[in-house]
Amino acid sequence: MTFDPYGEPLPVARDTALSAGDRRARRLAVAVFWTLALTLVAGRVYLDPVPAAHGLAAARAHLVALVATP
Repeated sequence: MTFDPYGEPLPVARDTALSAGDRRARRLAVAVFWTLALTLVAGRVYLDPVPAAHGLAAARAHLVALVATP
């Protein structure tokens, strides 16, 4: 028995078998996504000229200034 996205049972079972090309495309898309995501995170961590403590202090000061302004 299969279910729709809302949890309701479907009267007819869907064929969920993927072809080899679909699986290959999905794996490639996942690999590209995670490679890009990890590259961006690594670049942000290792190439950021502003230390994290300074960035947090600046953000905190900015929030205090926004709250204090009438």
